[in-house]
Amino acid sequence: MARTPEGKTLLKRYLNEITEGSAFKGSPRSAQFLEYVVWQSAAGKAADLKERTIGIKLFGRTPAYDTGEDAIVRVTASDVRRRLVQHYSGVGNASEFRIGLPSGGYVPELVRTPKMGTDGLAMQLSLDERPGETPVQESASSADQGNERRAGWKHWILPILGMIALSIGIALTIVNRPGLTAAGGKGMESSGTAPWASFFDGSRRVLIIASDPNIEEIQRMSHSSLSLSDYANQSYLPPGASTLSPAEIGFVKDILRGNKISSFDGSIIANLASLMTPGHKRVLVKAARDLRVKDLQTDENLVFLGSPRSDPWTSMFDPVLDFQFAFDPRTQREFVRNVHPGKGESGEYVPTAGGFDTGESFALISVFHNPGNGGRVLIIAGASGEGTEAAGDLVADPARWAATIQSCHIANGVSRQSVQILLHLETMAGSSSTVNTVACHVLAPGS
Repeated sequence: MARTPEGKTLLKRYLNEITEGSAFKGSPRSAQFLEYVVWQSAAGKAADLKERTIGIKLFGRTPAYDTGEDAIVRVTASDVRRRLVQHYSGVGNASEFRIGLPSGGYVPELVRTPKMGTDGLAMQLSLDERPGETPVQESASSADQGNERRAGWKHWILPILGMIALSIGIALTIVNRPGLTAAGGKGMESSGTAPWASFFDGSRRVLIIASDPNIEEIQRMSHSSLSLSDYANQSYLPPGASTLSPAEIGFVKDILRGNKISSFDGSIIANLASLMTPGHKRVLVKAARDLRVKDLQTDENLVFLGSPRSDPWTSMFDPVLDFQFAFDPRTQREFVRNVHPGKGESGEYVPTAGGFDTGESFALISVFHNPGNGGRVLIIAGASGEGTEAAGDLVADPARWAATIQSCHIANGVSRQSVQILLHLETMAGSSSTVNTVACHVLAPGS
């Protein structure tokens, strides 16, 4: 696009629309960052878009500055990603082009939004049945028998999802029930060293965002990934969705009805409620699909359940984290990438088991300051549902948490620190066992 004078003019005009729009209003630094990385990439200097180089050339840091202590590049990139999501969720929704800043790097992507195919598929997935519309019928040929069996999933999975919806209803009743406080639960007094102790002390309201297992299922079926921008814009069809069969389209249509969460999340929410102090303000629970960008622009404390595959919102915080979830398209599984490996640590932690499988997996507990806001963020996530459940159990168990802190050699009084805990667990058919702490990182100041 920027190889011709006309293309450069068009790119400049498009960049100005973004940086001068409401999403970037009041943040000249983020606008400057976006313009810098776009023009550096357009000039063929994408290889120079590294954290240290950007810190030196854009923010005037010295060549020897400590990127571990000074997180200005990572924090600004996170804010840019957040504002891009806000832009494309609003006035930028109609744009033919989209600028993205993939997590884990600083090289921007310019994508042209296709107008064909996706719209047609979206029409097929419309949740509003048209009068007189005839449902798509399966062919009885042997070539379609495999798809027919897959379509049959809905006959057993929908009742299960109904049970999940019931479990979250029970959990919400527990969360909002007056009188369920630390005195009647596990108790905040014994978890005072936990970095999330201040989450439930009553000083701020807590917003818990449950995961979206239906989105994970759709991505798995289509063998592709859904971007945060599309998810925030309520476009739930990943690129590979155009290859789905009529039977699979029918299945997707069924699971997108309503808004369900994982059964693992229901128990975690109930356990978190037991950490509340007397007189705590009501905890608000939302499904990830119901969350909007404006909900994150708050000084309230945020709790996210699930990894980016089931809760895409969590990926926007990657720039301030040492451990990040990544997706391997070959194995169709998430793994954990260690951005800043310590002594004896691996750069990647790859599970051998998927969900409801037997083998080893990993999970993360991440707690940090919400960039640009006054509250804090707690992410409880696993590479599988079993991992998320194991991490949630640890968060809500003061005794185990105290032992974890001791094993990590983290000083007491870490209630305001930003930390990440990497867990390893053995799984078998939906249950986890032998959960061990692999690594503990105290995140850079400002995280």
